[in-house]
Amino acid sequence: MSRRGKTVTVALVVVTLMAGTALAISNTIFKLGTIASYDFGAYGPGYPVPGTIQIQGFRMDPGASVSWHYHKGLSYVILSHGTLTEEHVVGPNQCASEELTAGSAFVEGPNQVHSVTNTGKGIAVVWWATIYPASDAPGGIYPANDPNCH
Repeated sequence: MSRRGKTVTVALVVVTLMAGTALAISNTIFKLGTIASYDFGAYGPGYPVPGTIQIQGFRMDPGASVSWHYHKGLSYVILSHGTLTEEHVVGPNQCASEELTAGSAFVEGPNQVHSVTNTGKGIAVVWWATIYPASDAPGGIYPANDPNCH
C-alpha cells in the first residue's frame, strides 16, 4: 500500500473512532410527533385515538437497567453500541432473556412486561421508537411489578 493510501486509511480509522465515541457520550436525543389515529386495543376507548410517536437515543452505563415495565403500543429497539440483556415475562413466574450485541434489534409488543440491563463492560447506545396514547404523560413507559422470575 502506498504512503498516501496508509495515511487515508489511518485518517478514516481515527474519524470512525471519534464519531463512535462522540455518539457514545452524546446526550439523550428525544423527538416526538403526533399521529391522528391509532388503535391501542385494550388501552383505548375501543376505537382509534390520537397517538404520540417517540424516537429516542440514549446511553446506558454498565450495570444500568430500565426496570420492569410495558408499553401500550409497539416498540422497536436498536442497539448501536454495547451489550444488553432484555428479559421478558413468558408466563406466570416465568421469564426468558436474550443477550444482544451492537447491531442487534428487537421488538417489544404492546403489554409485554420486560426489563433491559446493560450487561456489557462499556456503555450501551440504544435507539428506541414507540407509540403511546397522546392523552398520556410523555414517555411511553408504564411501570410493572417485578414478576419474581429471576
